[in-house]
Amino acid sequence: MGFTEKTQVFLIAAWYKELNEAFGERGQRAFVLAVKHYARQRGERMAQRAVRDGQELNYASYCAYCEWAPSEETLAGGEECVSHLRSTAPDYVYEVYPCVWFTAFTQQNALKAGRLYCRHLDEAIARAFSSSLQFYTVETQHCADRCVFCIRDAGFGPDTVVQRRTEYVKGFDYHCAHTFYAFAETAAGVFGQPGEALAARVLAAFEAEYGPEMRRQLEAFASENFDRA
Repeated sequence: MGFTEKTQVFLIAAWYKELNEAFGERGQRAFVLAVKHYARQRGERMAQRAVRDGQELNYASYCAYCEWAPSEETLAGGEECVSHLRSTAPDYVYEVYPCVWFTAFTQQNALKAGRLYCRHLDEAIARAFSSSLQFYTVETQHCADRCVFCIRDAGFGPDTVVQRRTEYVKGFDYHCAHTFYAFAETAAGVFGQPGEALAARVLAAFEAEYGPEMRRQLEAFASENFDRA
């Protein structure tokens, strides 16, 4: 088994469990901070590349510089996220159903973690990419039958040409490591040494689920600077 969306969900759920059990309501608030920290780093890396390439920080660039693509395992299993366009003007609105992340949160009995993660993630990535990008998560499948996203005054329609910069797409080993270390940084920043101690517990749970080799692959990113493109 390799790193996939489901592996990422396992880590997110493990961090939620540890933060909630150790710190209760404060832990849940720290979990939201960690989601936003992770998202900010992703959005800013995307923006760094776009600016470097001389591109405007608009919604077309946001789509072009996305770091995510479905894992091979997800594609092979036919479980990928599917987007459905609702409208293009004045606001660009699209729906997602099914969603591989929602399915994974459901399968792992981690819907509380998923509800918070999905509520804040995409908006925070977009805000980090550009503060002028009016991206809103209207609904998620944690409270409705589909996810709904709205980009106000996007200037983006069926004829908009997006040249996806696939050379910037990251593998899920990177995404999973980024998730782990972003949450670890936040837990340590909020709670100090007791927060730092949670990282070892999450790693132990990860190794018990996926084995020592995948743990070593995760830890290989320990010195990675996730703030830089």
